[in-house]
Amino acid sequence: MLNIKLMVADRLYPLSIAPSEEESFRLAAKKINEMIQTFERHYDLRDKQDAIAMCAIVLARQASQEKLNEDDKQEQMTKKLQDIYAVLNSLA
Repeated sequence: MLNIKLMVADRLYPLSIAPSEEESFRLAAKKINEMIQTFERHYDLRDKQDAIAMCAIVLARQASQEKLNEDDKQEQMTKKLQDIYAVLNSLA
């Protein structure tokens, strides 16, 4: 395990992670900090907690949308395979 410290919203968070995950954790922290700065510039926020909550909403929505897109692709693939199977059966 690798011990790292990430700064998010002006707070330091120590983590123990696999070395192969370090880059993705650092990129995630960077993305969150950039989002916080964007929200602070564009909205009249009372504190960082509001910006963090907005980040959570946006990131959760993105994850949900990716899951929906993945499910849709899986359904399309299944339909195509069924069509191919039907064509092959008609040839036999």
